[in-house]
Amino acid sequence: MLTATLPTPSLSQGRISNQNETSVSDAEISARVLRIRSGWSVQERMERRREAERRFANLIESLGTV
Repeated sequence: MLTATLPTPSLSQGRISNQNETSVSDAEISARVLRIRSGWSVQERMERRREAERRFANLIESLGTV
């Protein structure tokens, strides 16, 4: 009995397609971040800052227990 099989893409083909994508420059990322932040209110900036400090403290604490 003959069995027909479909070709399956290999892992290396997936990697090749990802390598062909253009990366965003640091300047473009910075410009995007500034654009986003410019729409935040003072209250939102303060809340985001507190949240970032809380997350950083949690990260440092978890790294200390490793």
